[in-house]
Formats: sequence, C-alpha cells, structure tokens
Amino acid sequence: MKNFLVITLLLAASNLFAAGPERIAILLRGPTQHALAEPLRTYMADVEARFPVKLRLIVRDWQTPAEVRAAIKSLHKESGVSGVILVGAMPMHPFFMHEHPNPNPLYYEDFDLEFVDNNQDGVDDAYKGTPQLKIWVANIRACEKAQDDDIPALRRFFTKTHDYYTGRVVPELRTLLFSTEVITADWPGTGEWFKRRGGARFSAPENVMLLEGKACTHKAALEAFQKHSYSLTCVALHSDETGHAMDDEDLFAHEIAEMKTGSLITISHGCFAANWNKTAHDDNGPNCGLSWVFGNHLGQAAVAQVRSGGVGFDDLIYERLRAGDYLGKAYLPCKQAHEIEHAPGDHVPGDIVSGILLIGNPFLELKPVKRAANANPRLVIRNAVYGDLANHTVVNVTQKVADWIEDSLSVAATAENFGDPANGIEKQLKVDYTLDGVDGTMTLEEGQLLKIGK
Repeated sequence: MKNFLVITLLLAASNLFAAGPERIAILLRGPTQHALAEPLRTYMADVEARFPVKLRLIVRDWQTPAEVRAAIKSLHKESGVSGVILVGAMPMHPFFMHEHPNPNPLYYEDFDLEFVDNNQDGVDDAYKGTPQLKIWVANIRACEKAQDDDIPALRRFFTKTHDYYTGRVVPELRTLLFSTEVITADWPGTGEWFKRRGGARFSAPENVMLLEGKACTHKAALEAFQKHSYSLTCVALHSDETGHAMDDEDLFAHEIAEMKTGSLITISHGCFAANWNKTAHDDNGPNCGLSWVFGNHLGQAAVAQVRSGGVGFDDLIYERLRAGDYLGKAYLPCKQAHEIEHAPGDHVPGDIVSGILLIGNPFLELKPVKRAANANPRLVIRNAVYGDLANHTVVNVTQKVADWIEDSLSVAATAENFGDPANGIEKQLKVDYTLDGVDGTMTLEEGQLLKIGK
C-alpha cells in the first residue's frame, strides 16, 4: 500500500509538471545577481510574457561544478526543471579533450553519468554510462576568464534582448552561409547541403546568401554584415577560438564583436570556436563564440564547439525551430545526437564528449518563411516515409521531400538523406503525392532517384 501511494504521488507530480508552464532555472552568484538585478527582472518578465515557461532564480555562492550539478539534478527531479541558464562566471566542469581541459556542459545536461579521472591528474577524461540528456543548458557568459563576470557586457546583452522582445531591434529575415568548400562535379557544395538540412527555410530564396569557395573572402564577410542583419548564420569553416578561416584571411573575433548588424542565431561548425577556456588559457584575444553573442550588434545566441570537430545534426535544430520550439528546446536533440555519436566504445578516453555548447539567450524563435510560389505548383507531396516498409520501421520524411522538390534538389532514397531507421535492412522510400489534381503513390528501392511526372 505504501509503495502504491508513492507511485501515485510521483505520477501526480509528473502530471502536474506536464500541465503547467515549463520550469526553467537561472543559476548565478550573489554578486552577479546584485549587479544585474533590474536587467534580470526585465528579462524574466519579457520571456514569461512570450513563452509558456516559468523562470526561477537560484542564487548561491557556487564554488564547484559538483555543487552546481547536484542542484540541477535536484531541480529537475523535484521541481520538473527542463532547462537551465548559467549566468556569468559559473563553475564549468573541465573535461580533458585534446591538449588541455575544456568546458564540458554534458556534465550538467546528463547528471546521471559517472565521470572519472583515469590518469589521476585531477581532470576527468572519461565517463561511465550512456548519455541520456535530461535538460538543455545555456551559458550567458561574456568573459573568457573563469572568475570574471564582465558585468558591462552582460548589461549590454540583456538590453539587446529587451530591444529584440519589444521590437526596437528586428533582425532581417535573411540567412547567411560561409563555406570555403569548392563546388565540383562530384560535390554540389555546402550551399546545397545547407538547403537539404533545412537551414535556408527561414528566409525567402532571394534572401539566402551563400558565400562559397573563392567567394568566401574576408571582405565579402564584412560587406555582408555592413549591408544587412541576419536571423540565422551558418559558419561552415575551419576555425579556432579566435577566428574563422575565410578563403583569403581569417575573420577574427574582435571584428565580429565590432559589427553593427549581426546575426540573431549563429551555428558555427568550426573547431574550438566556443572554447572560451582555451582563449583565456592561451591569452590570445577575444573568443569567437562569445563575440557572436556579446558583440556590439543584435546577436543573441550561438551553437558552437569547444573542441576539435564541428556542429553536426544542426538539421535537428532547424527541424525543431520549424515545429515551433524555442532555441533551447531545439538545441537539445542536436546535443543528444552528438553525445550518442561520441559515446564510449568508438573513441579513446579524452575524446568521448562532443563539446557542443549553447551560448546566450535560449528563448529565441525562428519561423519558416512561406515561399511565394512552389517550384512545381502542379505537384504536392502529401506523405513520404523511408525505411523498412514491410515491418513498418520507418521515419516520416514528408517535409524533407517537399522542401527538396520545391528547391529543385534531387531526392534519392538513401540513408545519407533520411537516416537509417532499419540498420542492415534494405529500405524503401514511399511517396504519396498529388499531380495535376490526381493522387498517386510511388515506391523506390534504396538508392533510386525520385522522379514524378517527368
């Protein structure tokens, strides 16, 4: 009877959490809260007026990552907190990746993993368990140095979030992509890759700027931001913590910080771009990731990398933004996919944490821009699934197929395009469509190319 009552109470609590607004915790130190009291009140009021969330300030004299982690675990399990914002110089868990310890948000996002220090040097370099992220974590941190807040920069940041929420500053519905990859006969280019992943759906086609190959120069980058602001920027470039490698010379963090326009959300695929710890360690200037967020422009958030490697699975971010999620929630499935990919077994100790990080304001929305006209108004994709049709092990790919046809991109029945819902099984693509008012269905075997009405 006692166990039954416990289970009943837990279920009731779970239903209560689900029924109300999402609970989000803001963690910061006392001096930071005191210095930012008014901007924080304004930020919380702005967010709660626009999103179905309830924000709660947790103010303590935080000393260690373990203390922060324990608090996050308690907030999630006892209060149903689904997201956390760390403001200012909050402790970050160091995890050894490559040449020295790097900030590791996974430690907070999955508080059930057991992190271990194999070589007993005082820095964790492995973990036990399978990553199952419980919450998203955003870092509103404006300074590279671990113990500094940079209160003036944080004040400017909260001012521009208020300006954004109240409509004083409105980013243009434009999308920008940087890539030095050269289009060849065998490679259609990063621009097509970006379109296939859904990143170009937040602007009208004429407002998507693709700076690829030799066109991706330092001058072109600066001119792009002199002329316009952007809702979304994708930086698909080799990078480090201080700059992005354009075709001719680097676009440096200090130049990004000085831009007057900026990008509301930046997805940076370059190595180390968000690694503020490495910047401070090497004493080599401002950090790229922080510059995209805390510069003198409208930029408010960046998803970027603290280690060697890039930001994959950004298509999951675009998919969730299109579905109506705010950035924090949209970021979580991307981060989860990364951690599963980097799980122990395939990597050596010290190389098992993805290092993907969200810097800035998680409460941002991007809505897809409705296209003026379909590329083929005679054709409508009603439903599309890919996988093992016989055993109903499939994923719904209707949106992808419809987008690609609208953008005149080829549609091949491959796991590269649609994922692999049935590993080791021959898969099919089944498409239900309407052409000139007549319904039809087409089924393709794996590897075949979709052609309708041609």
